[in-house]
Amino acid sequence: MILFTALQLPSRLTQQITDVQRGVSGARWSPPEKLHITTAYYGEVDDDHAEALDFELARHPLPGFELQLEGAGHFGHMEPHALWLGVKESPALLRLHEHCKHAARRAGVKMDKRKYHPHLTLAYLKSTTPLERVIAFEKRLSRFNCAPFLVDEMILFSSHRKARGGNLYREEASYPMLITSG
Repeated sequence: MILFTALQLPSRLTQQITDVQRGVSGARWSPPEKLHITTAYYGEVDDDHAEALDFELARHPLPGFELQLEGAGHFGHMEPHALWLGVKESPALLRLHEHCKHAARRAGVKMDKRKYHPHLTLAYLKSTTPLERVIAFEKRLSRFNCAPFLVDEMILFSSHRKARGGNLYREEASYPMLITSG
C-alpha cells in the first residue's frame, strides 16, 4: 500500500481554502476532505514495514506547534501540473519531517530523496490548462495568508488508486502531539 503522513487543517481554514479554489479551467480541485500538508511520503510499503513504521512514528511524541499558510505557486516548469499554497517557514515542521524520515529509516522503509517542500496541493492541472489562468490565479493568491493554527496531531494515511478520479485516502493511525501550557 502507498503510505504518507500528513497534517489535517482546521475546518475554518478548509472553508477559507475551498473559497479560493476557482478561476482555472482544466483544474481538478482537491476536495475539502483531501486538503492536507504532507510531512513525509513513504511510497509503496508492505504490511510488515507499515507496522514497523507505525511503531517508530508513535515512539517519541513531538511537541505541538503553530503553522501558517502563505502565498501560492505551481509545480511543473514548462507545463504546470499542480497548484499549491505555501507553508510559512517553520523550524518545527522541518523537525517533524526529520522525525518522519528517521522513523522510516529505523523501520526499513526507503523514502524518496527529493528535497522537502512543504505545501498544500489545491489542484491538479490538465495539460490543456491555459498558462494565463495559472498566472492569474497565482497573482490573485500571491498575498494569501491565513491566521496561525495549532498542529496537535499527525496522521498516517494510505492511498488507494481508483479507476476514475483521485486516489482514496484512508486514515491508518494518528499520532497526537504534546501540548504544553506556556
